[in-house]
Amino acid sequence: MAAPHDSSAAVRRSPTILDVASQAGVSKSTVSNVVRGLPGVSEATRRRVHLAIDQLGYRPNVLARQLVQRRTSILGVVVGDLANPFFAEMAKSVERHAASRGYTAMFCNTEGDSQSELAGVETLLQHRVAGIIFLAFSGDSRLMQETLEHQVPVVFVSCSAEWGDVVSVDDTSGAALGTNHLIECGHRRIAYVSIPELEDQSDVARYEGYAEALRQAGLGPAVRISWSPPSDHASVDGVDRHLLEMFKGPHRATAVFASNDVAAISLQEFADRVSIRVPQDISIVGFDDVPMAGLARIALTTVAQPRDELARLGISTIADRIERKLKGPPRTTLVDVNLVTRNSTAKLAPG
Repeated sequence: MAAPHDSSAAVRRSPTILDVASQAGVSKSTVSNVVRGLPGVSEATRRRVHLAIDQLGYRPNVLARQLVQRRTSILGVVVGDLANPFFAEMAKSVERHAASRGYTAMFCNTEGDSQSELAGVETLLQHRVAGIIFLAFSGDSRLMQETLEHQVPVVFVSCSAEWGDVVSVDDTSGAALGTNHLIECGHRRIAYVSIPELEDQSDVARYEGYAEALRQAGLGPAVRISWSPPSDHASVDGVDRHLLEMFKGPHRATAVFASNDVAAISLQEFADRVSIRVPQDISIVGFDDVPMAGLARIALTTVAQPRDELARLGISTIADRIERKLKGPPRTTLVDVNLVTRNSTAKLAPG
């Protein structure tokens, strides 16, 4: 014989918007307006609805509302390579600031590959993201068509393109700042080192800043070293050479401006491996100021990007676009960099 039904053990039905409306003595649409924070509801009614929500433990059906709006509260975030500590730190800041505006971040790690980037953006659009944040951009023009067709707001943070809002630093002036520090330390033969993990657009802008600083100081020639760590060889102005040759002999480079901190730290490791002392034999400046740069053993002098401020402004910009608080053509917001001086640079010793 079955046991008598115990109503207290029964699974309770989740309260609905109709339950809230009944308890508060208002219509369903009024509850909906209060939940969405829309104007046109008196303060007394708003308090009554919130009280009913608290008493019943009502939780709005976010998914249902998003299906009606044909858009989610998810922000797609395109990342170049999460193995790069700069992107990893930026991703954390973006996620935190997105949450503060009521959005969830969905990440797409492209590892710098344009095909992966395109496929990732298509996946984000299939998930009906409310907007897309590019922390890295390959320059693939197909992405513009994809996002325009779906009418999805786009913001480029720490990178740039003409067809979306941009929140970035001035790479050219930042590179000039780092190079000028080396010039002020007395260095006259300064090389530029870049690695493949840096986007082409940033690489070009930072090289231009480095080269312009040399020109302004009456120094030269500019030397571009394209290197794939941990190789012992690199392309020096288009010619394959042993990297060690650049830092030995009477015409050696005594200083390097590196395109980013990953390149700079990799060069520190190379120098240690071949018994070149930093900064006694060679001074090194990076770009980004990743957390690792501040470690005592690394102590890298670097041009610091204000990651949290970039993330905050990027989220603010795209949220305002989504919520139609920001209208008109794409806007560019430039954020100042600053030089953080540590032990990887020193005044050039005479002789």
